[in-house]
Amino acid sequence: MFQGSAQPGRPVDRIWLETLREFGRPVAVLARPEPGWRRLVGQGQVDGLLQRLDLGYYEEHTMLVQVTTQRRLPEHIRVFSTLEPDAVLGEVLYNSSPDGPISLPDVLTAGTGQLVVNGAAFEARRFTCGNHIATLAEIGEETVAVVSTAALHDRAVHLTLATTAIPG
Repeated sequence: MFQGSAQPGRPVDRIWLETLREFGRPVAVLARPEPGWRRLVGQGQVDGLLQRLDLGYYEEHTMLVQVTTQRRLPEHIRVFSTLEPDAVLGEVLYNSSPDGPISLPDVLTAGTGQLVVNGAAFEARRFTCGNHIATLAEIGEETVAVVSTAALHDRAVHLTLATTAIPG
């Protein structure tokens, strides 16, 4: 179920490879990002342990999609951290526009959806806020969240798992 997304002739991103090694678990990435999209990698740590990776896909200073993978912490770490739909939506809205934070009403509409990972569908929780959608699912021992505009969301929920290669 794990596969890389490196393409022949593409330079190796050593920082990304080091981050994957440190994370120690598969990381969700877009299965088919547009060739012109760039990516940003964000990290979240608890007590020095890398717990969360955010892959933001953007074009011309506009964040289009964010894919977040969060792993469970070992039992000896007594901090509990979960991915909450309003928080991941808020992060993307705050950072998605070159004109500054997007302000939307604090009303989330909840429903169901799917994340498709390497062709396998996983039932998910889906939340809509204005023109943005967040879909979250448990995939193995990780929680994966995808946030995007409604126009891109059907495509953005198609993911693959990377362990040692550059995300699309």
